[in-house]
Amino acid sequence: MNLFKAHIVHPNTQVPLIVYFNESDGHVTFEKDNEVLELLLQLQKDLAQDKKFLQNISQTNHLCKTQYPVDTFGDVYEFLGKLGIKKEDLSFQPLYLH
Repeated sequence: MNLFKAHIVHPNTQVPLIVYFNESDGHVTFEKDNEVLELLLQLQKDLAQDKKFLQNISQTNHLCKTQYPVDTFGDVYEFLGKLGIKKEDLSFQPLYLH
């Protein structure tokens, strides 16, 4: 399995996300970056009270429950570009699974 991971902040919701690209299966998936979220909410007490930000976090669950079909890294960058994420803002790292 060829699995790659990148960290981003969603350009519309400002929610930190992890993007996974499974090159073997041809899918992109998202996951909330809970470690970063926890730190943000602890460091910025105003953010923890911001109803719009908290609503954005809950809406992210819908994004994270779907696998998006892509074949190549080019397709990944094109797909993420449609969401407003620039290729230059991504740094995919391979994940090594046993």
